[in-house]
Amino acid sequence: MKETKDAVNREDQQKFLGSVDFLSQHGLPTLISDMEAATKEIIKGKQLSGLFNHTALHETAMHILNKFMSMGSPHSWLKYMLPEDVISHSTSSSSGDPVLSGVTESEQLMVEARAVLISAEFGSIVEISLKAVVDTLVELVAARFKGGSLTTGMPLARVLPQVAQMCPLLPEEPSKNQFIKIIRSIPEVELFFTLLYANMPSA
Repeated sequence: MKETKDAVNREDQQKFLGSVDFLSQHGLPTLISDMEAATKEIIKGKQLSGLFNHTALHETAMHILNKFMSMGSPHSWLKYMLPEDVISHSTSSSSGDPVLSGVTESEQLMVEARAVLISAEFGSIVEISLKAVVDTLVELVAARFKGGSLTTGMPLARVLPQVAQMCPLLPEEPSKNQFIKIIRSIPEVELFFTLLYANMPSA
């Protein structure tokens, strides 16, 4: 019996881990598309010949981020991280009980994952992390301009290509990704995951 139960548990765990691929295969392209839409909305009112300095670049990047964050529902992160059928099932299955009856382990894991993703704490952590990424991205772009030209200002047409060259660094492999390293070092992020893991039920 124990071997059968262990096999079922492993199968449920594999189903849950398989759903994690949704972010890279489907969620990330959707997120990029939504970010591009927010960027076009903010940039369309600006002249390519207009002078941009460090402050203007940072303010524009923050406007893009705020536009992106305001798009969709308050829980729009769900569509990037969980399949639609999982979201619907988790919503209909959720209750006030920490452990649901009549559901598989993988379904229970999905319900718990959804609860984390829609929490106010997670939303706050995402916002803090994205702002840290914006700050770092702007500093990296500024460093590409020799002689401090971005301090005095330069045409937006010259700034945009430099920003575009930095973008491939954002989804870089985790062990090499400097943005992930920065996010991991944020005290609020460290505390969030410490509390999250501390509250996880033991196996």
